[in-house]
Amino acid sequence: MGGNNQQAVCFLNPPGLRYVQVVHGINVANEFRRHVHGGFCFGIVQKGVRVINRGGTSTEIPEEGLFVINPGESHACKSLCGDHSYVTVCVEAENMKAIASQISEKACASPYFKDVLLHDLELSSEIRRFFSLVEMKSSVLETESLLLSFLSTLILRHGNGAPAPFRMGSQDAAIKRACEFMRMNYARDLSLKQLSREACLSPFYFQRLFIENTGVSPHDYLVQFRIKKARALLLEGHGIAGVALDTGFADQSHFTRSFKRVTGVTPGGYIRAIQPGFLANGVDAAPETLYEKIRR
Repeated sequence: MGGNNQQAVCFLNPPGLRYVQVVHGINVANEFRRHVHGGFCFGIVQKGVRVINRGGTSTEIPEEGLFVINPGESHACKSLCGDHSYVTVCVEAENMKAIASQISEKACASPYFKDVLLHDLELSSEIRRFFSLVEMKSSVLETESLLLSFLSTLILRHGNGAPAPFRMGSQDAAIKRACEFMRMNYARDLSLKQLSREACLSPFYFQRLFIENTGVSPHDYLVQFRIKKARALLLEGHGIAGVALDTGFADQSHFTRSFKRVTGVTPGGYIRAIQPGFLANGVDAAPETLYEKIRR
C-alpha cells in the first residue's frame, strides 16, 4: 500500500466462515457499472469518498462512513475524485435471515436496510476490527464472535422492522457446560457454533448470556484459561514455541500478543523474571510476585 498508489483488489475468505467473503479495495479509481449481489454487502471507506448510486439516487460515503447494499439491489459504485480505498464484508442472505431468527427465537424474513449510508461510529469501529482480525488470521472463535456482534447489532439498530429480542433466563447451567467444555478442550480451535451447541442455545443468545453470566466474552474466557495453562508450562521450563502450540495458539506471534495482553509482559519477560523461591505459594501466586519485580 506504501506511497505508490498502486491499485489492487484483494479477496479474503476467513477460515470457518464459509458464508463470508471480505473484499479490500486499495487505491481503486475505476467505476463499477450497475450490478447486483446475491448477498448483503457491508463496508467502510478507508480513504477518499465512494459514490453509490442505488435506485437512481447517488449517496456519497465519506472516509470512515459505513455503507450497506441489500441483496438483489441494482447499484453502481465509483470514487468521487481520484481513487479511494475500502473494505467490504459480503454475507450470504440466508445467514442474515438466520441471525434475525436467532434474535427473536422464531422464523424471520431476511432483514432490509433502507439507507445506504449509516452513521454509527460503534459499528464502523467493529467492521474495522473484524477486517484486522481477518488480516491477522485470528482464531475462528474471535472472528466469528465479532462478526455476529456486528451483524446482530446492525439488524437491531438499522434494519426495517427489526425483530424483537426474545426474553430468556440466565441459563446458568448451560453457560457452566460451555465453560467446562472450553476448559477440557482449550487446545482446540473452537468455534462459536460448537460452544453454542454445547450449551443448547443459538449462537446469538449463547454469546449474549455468556457475557452476562461471566463478564467476559467466550473468546476472552478461553484465552485467559489458555494463558493460565501456558504460565504453568513456562514455569516448568517448557519452550515458548512449544507452549504456544500446546495451549491452542496458532503460532508464537499470536501467543506472545495474547500473553502480554492478559499478563502485561511477554512470555520471554515472564521467564526472565522468574527466580528460585517464586513458586513457594504455587503457580497461581507467581504472577503477582512477578509483576511486583518487573515494576521495581
